[in-house]
Amino acid sequence: MTRRTLIWPVVAFVVLIVELGATIGTVTGDPFTPAAGWGPTRPVDALAFAMVVLGCVALASFARFPLTSTLIATASYVVFIVRDHELGMFLPPMVAVLGLAAWARHRLAAMLCALASLAAAAIWVGHRTASIADSGVALLSWVAFGTVLAVFFLGPLLVGEIVRARSELREARASADVARA
Repeated sequence: MTRRTLIWPVVAFVVLIVELGATIGTVTGDPFTPAAGWGPTRPVDALAFAMVVLGCVALASFARFPLTSTLIATASYVVFIVRDHELGMFLPPMVAVLGLAAWARHRLAAMLCALASLAAAAIWVGHRTASIADSGVALLSWVAFGTVLAVFFLGPLLVGEIVRARSELREARASADVARA
């Protein structure tokens, strides 16, 4: 096993601990209500916890099955967020999209997974802001959440592309050095 293969189970474990902690926090903490009229969310249930675990554990097999792992992490997030649970579970699709764009060379799939995650999150924001009476507050909520969510899901795609491009540049330089020698 290579170091790159071993890192993914560690990443999956860390992501799992963070996401389980955040999900348990939504059970024991006060509901997130940043503005008057903010729509309520659905309480966390067994399926929500299953989606968290599935999305995080999928990352453990990323080295062998990058596309499948990313699809599972993304689908788990989409199910979690479309079911109207408290905003969270960002890390599995973020990490998977970063890895897919950077190392697996599945650029289109990485883009589609990032956009699917962003679209599901936008639906979630729509449900939360629909009952806000003040149009200025509703607009500000859309701008704030839209910006943050775009950074969360498109940022890893961009960073993955940069990592991939630098890797290809390094390979091209190495090939050119060998050809000159």
